[in-house]
Amino acid sequence: MPLLPPREVKFSLLFFKAISGFGVGIVGTVVLLIFVLVGLGSVSSVSSTGPFLVFSAIIMGFITAMVSNCLGAFLFGMLDREKYAEIRIVIKHIISLNILIFIFLLPIQFLGILSSNGSLKIIFLISTLQLVVAAIASMFTLELSNSKSPRENFLAVYGITFAILFTIVLNILIYQLSQNFSTQAELATGGSGGKGPTAVLFAILPTTWLFFGIFTTATEMIYRWIYQTWGKDSLNE
Repeated sequence: MPLLPPREVKFSLLFFKAISGFGVGIVGTVVLLIFVLVGLGSVSSVSSTGPFLVFSAIIMGFITAMVSNCLGAFLFGMLDREKYAEIRIVIKHIISLNILIFIFLLPIQFLGILSSNGSLKIIFLISTLQLVVAAIASMFTLELSNSKSPRENFLAVYGITFAILFTIVLNILIYQLSQNFSTQAELATGGSGGKGPTAVLFAILPTTWLFFGIFTTATEMIYRWIYQTWGKDSLNE
């Protein structure tokens, strides 16, 4: 059975997936901010960060990841029903996968946080790790569960890979800028610097889902242009 040529993807789809991806990240960040504010209130009421706060931080990352990943899959599915036909089944798999990631990372998170005596920076960094791993796994689940040919598998891998690379670069810049800014503020006011982990924690979801929306669509557009220009479907060979 001959394979269909690469589908036509309009720029409007890229635009709306980028906007919806960024919106998903904002919603996840708002959920995260609520948990952080509640957690900081708990810290101010006790003398140290005990096991309860550690476990609360882990649950915070899990719920934030679950909300953002399920919402992201749902919105992408609504915007591109041609590609994401089995969105309900995919969301069920994403929920199961996020639970498995949470269980797998649970001992690592406890060891990392407790070994650092409950440092808020370490809590933020480990929560960021959980958010990133869960988002990447959920996006791979969304893309590969709906692929119909080797070409679509490869395009999904390329799109997610480029999204990860751009997310890493941008968040490194955010980390460095926030570190430099907080260091200058510390010198000027005598306060505490080193706000890089906090900035990355709140930037990671909007940037990750923004680039997911851009590159999972852009790779299809670019590949269709290559196919129309040279007439060769190399990813299906």
